[in-house]
Amino acid sequence: MANLKTKCCLVWDNGVFTALAETLAKSFGRVIYYVPWTSGMPKSNARLIGSGLDGVERVDDPFTYFDDVDIFIFPDVYEAGVQEWLAKQGKRVFGCRLGGELELDRPKSKELTRKLGIDIGPYKVIKGISALRKYLKANDDQWVKISGTRGDMETFAAKSYEKVEVRLNELEHNLGAFAKVLEFTVEQSIPDAVETGYDGICVDGKFAKSAMTGVEVKDEAYLMKTVRWSELPEQVRTVNEKLAPALKRYGYRGFLSTEVRCTKDGKAYLIDPCCRAGSPPNELYQVLMENIAEVIWYAAEGVIIEPDYKAKWGAEVLLISEWADANWCHVAFPEEVREFVKLRNFCRIEDEYYVIPQWTGCAEIGAVVAYGATPDEAIANCKKVAEQVEGHLLDKPIDALDIAREQLEQVLGPEKKETKAQRRAREAYKAGKISDKQYERMLQKAG
Repeated sequence: MANLKTKCCLVWDNGVFTALAETLAKSFGRVIYYVPWTSGMPKSNARLIGSGLDGVERVDDPFTYFDDVDIFIFPDVYEAGVQEWLAKQGKRVFGCRLGGELELDRPKSKELTRKLGIDIGPYKVIKGISALRKYLKANDDQWVKISGTRGDMETFAAKSYEKVEVRLNELEHNLGAFAKVLEFTVEQSIPDAVETGYDGICVDGKFAKSAMTGVEVKDEAYLMKTVRWSELPEQVRTVNEKLAPALKRYGYRGFLSTEVRCTKDGKAYLIDPCCRAGSPPNELYQVLMENIAEVIWYAAEGVIIEPDYKAKWGAEVLLISEWADANWCHVAFPEEVREFVKLRNFCRIEDEYYVIPQWTGCAEIGAVVAYGATPDEAIANCKKVAEQVEGHLLDKPIDALDIAREQLEQVLGPEKKETKAQRRAREAYKAGKISDKQYERMLQKAG
């Protein structure tokens, strides 16, 4: 293993993954953090993100430090060209590279994945908001999405036109003349299905032998379980295996999450590939993966290092504040739970933590995470931390964790108590005493 205390990493972010830089500072000797901030009339808001954090060096220009950096880390989906250029200069690069188009270009992504044999639900590309209104008046139960610019609009459900008319009015006003020509990808809802997926890393189309799989209650909470590859739901494994050739062609070396709608007839509809550190569950990666820095370091080299998970279960509750989108938001919590509070777009000023306004319409300012040996323990620990976090008009939808538990049980089945034989096998594998194949055989023998 490399001695990362002698290495310098640069995290190139857009503000969503500020907490990741803090986490990596525990392992790397030097952590440089950069968020693009310039414009014709720059403001201090973007420039302040990541400032004042322990072990994190906030910089204005990443290329000033080019020779110092041993690895460039791109947790977000953008900057494909920069990633490709850096790799050609011989630099270690962890990120999605050109594979980001699977997330950013929705129509192209759907046609590509369809050609790979992955189930894709009915959808239609509609140009202009007038045509969108007409379509939604004639078609209920739709999901409205756009490509590339999440700051313009987040995905929203359209159960009926009447229920979203005001939302469309607001959107048309905010977009101005661009609303006349913007292309919308409108997907038909897939009913009677449970949404789950894969959360982990992909290296040139290959995946680690262990991963996270879970259920998200949209924009509220997430519950996940660490599993062996063979324990993933069959539909999730199938989607990954079919995606693998395309990811290999992209030279993909980064975090990957999939959203898969599993139906009773066994189909697995890929909704949205997330070609970045998903949020959730990247906040859980940071507390569950003891060797996250090593996983990233070697993935950038094209080598998969198995994640070393602290616990079997993880729970996450999003922190939500409409106020914080346009106003500075002070967030307070006891120091003893600091590790489990993962904020976005934040800084520290005079030992106080502030989320900096971004005016994007996104109300999510971070998350609270926790883990445990059982789903109930992980949920209880997460709720306990969430209760200690305070902020102006801050919402913490902790009850959504119970909903996630019910849904995840539908996918994975009731949680079975670990047998003595299974525990001995797990402990021997974690200690490096047995190989992957031996571990799999022992698990199969143990039932």
